[in-house]
Amino acid sequence: MENTNVYERALKHYDSGLFLQLEGSSGRYFVSTFIDSGILKMLDEEGNTVVDGYGRKITLKKAVIDHDRINELWETDFEFMEEIEEVA
Repeated sequence: MENTNVYERALKHYDSGLFLQLEGSSGRYFVSTFIDSGILKMLDEEGNTVVDGYGRKITLKKAVIDHDRINELWETDFEFMEEIEEVA
């Protein structure tokens, strides 16, 4: 059921800071879908320093893919998870 490529790409976009450079609703979609949902789990460690869409340097927290959360979401919010994998 789990399409790891979707989540690995999301982690790569997070680590590179690309999500900070996305315009309006696209950036909010990424944050809502992958960060707020818990699919990407933030660790209490310093991650990469990136440049946002306004040219500011920001140090992100280190993140990992939370496979337990993904499995939980498949059980509790099937439609949400199907949408993520269909869009990808």
